[in-house]
Amino acid sequence: MSTAETGAPASSAPEEPGLRPLALVAFVVANLCAWSAILTPAAITLALRVREIDPAGASATLSLVAAVGAVFGIIGNPLFGRLSDRTRSRFGMRRPWMLGGVAAGALGLSVVALAPSVPVLVLGWAMTQLGIQALLAAITAVLPDQVPNRLRGRIGGLIGMGQSAATTLGTGLLTLNVTSLTWGLLAPVCLAAITVGLLCLVLPDRVHDGGPLPPLSVREVASSFWSSPRRYPDFAWTWVSRLLVFMGITILIVYQTYFLLARIGVPPASIAAVMFGVLLLENGVSIAANLVSGHLSDRASRRKVFVATAAGLGALGFAVAGMSQTLPVFLVGVALLGAAKGVYVAVDLAMATDLLPAGRAEAAKNMGLFTIASLFPNLLAPMLAPLVLGIGAGAVTPGAPSGNYPLLFLTGGMFMLVGALAVRPIRGVR
Repeated sequence: MSTAETGAPASSAPEEPGLRPLALVAFVVANLCAWSAILTPAAITLALRVREIDPAGASATLSLVAAVGAVFGIIGNPLFGRLSDRTRSRFGMRRPWMLGGVAAGALGLSVVALAPSVPVLVLGWAMTQLGIQALLAAITAVLPDQVPNRLRGRIGGLIGMGQSAATTLGTGLLTLNVTSLTWGLLAPVCLAAITVGLLCLVLPDRVHDGGPLPPLSVREVASSFWSSPRRYPDFAWTWVSRLLVFMGITILIVYQTYFLLARIGVPPASIAAVMFGVLLLENGVSIAANLVSGHLSDRASRRKVFVATAAGLGALGFAVAGMSQTLPVFLVGVALLGAAKGVYVAVDLAMATDLLPAGRAEAAKNMGLFTIASLFPNLLAPMLAPLVLGIGAGAVTPGAPSGNYPLLFLTGGMFMLVGALAVRPIRGVR
């Protein structure tokens, strides 16, 4: 099969020399802060803001706001990626979208912080998603733009580490002023603006080659959301694998608190302290696995075996956690899941970069499509979970959230197991 069909880069193509150390550090730090700007409100402060505006219907309102935001995020990332690929600014292809994206994200979060009603809050969160997704699309494109194949596992590990540590950074910022929700919403995006500005100063941004471009028609815009699986089957299988694995990861992130209450019997008064320990273990193992696996993947010049093993390890972690009845056993499962997430995110990102359709020509657009695979589960998992939770027994502990949480965790493991199998048909990388 030809590299054009698989989406793998031609072996004769010259490799980029790579980023210099200062630009590389700025790239990794800006990526961390960009993710913190969107994940911290999504995980913590947005829910608190919703409760301020609509205390009686907070749960339903939060679901509405999150769903609308997810839709705009899914639309925004590949769309702005496509526009970035077409940009001919003398300031580069990525810088304008980084700076414009972080500014729009800050404006959106300001609207969220000051919103007097739910509709205005929804508008502000939609603006936030569009802005930060434009920023993320441009930053992520730096990986295929300027990082050579032989280093993509290691750099992908650093980027994955940033995603894992993003909420930890955001939580640390919140503790500096716990009485101000406005601070909690705006501090992460302000830090992102500073680090993105520094990145733009030191980044030798890619400049468009000046070749002819098709008109920006409705069809051209629509193509931002599509890559032919028939022409690029390897990229399609990578996308499917990521979607399935992130279905499992999303189930873990969203429902592990309820699992601890219902299955393990953690008292509600202690859940915050227990969750802090769980997340510390999960993210710590994930970060270590990110760094080690990316380095080993580059040394071995292999991707598939790491990706498949990680997804299989995640399935095992879900099985251990899902069948646990004590906190120590649950923590063993969480440690396995953290390792699986760390390995998968690092090496799968490098593999997708190696298999991009059309190479660098549409790098940001196709990396945006790849990012969608990890955003869709934010919509799909909350739709599936109530159906699974409704099967069989209710809560084990009186007063805890009702539902069959062990079955939900085993379902998450099945998603990850099928995600491991989905990389087997890939031929463009080892």
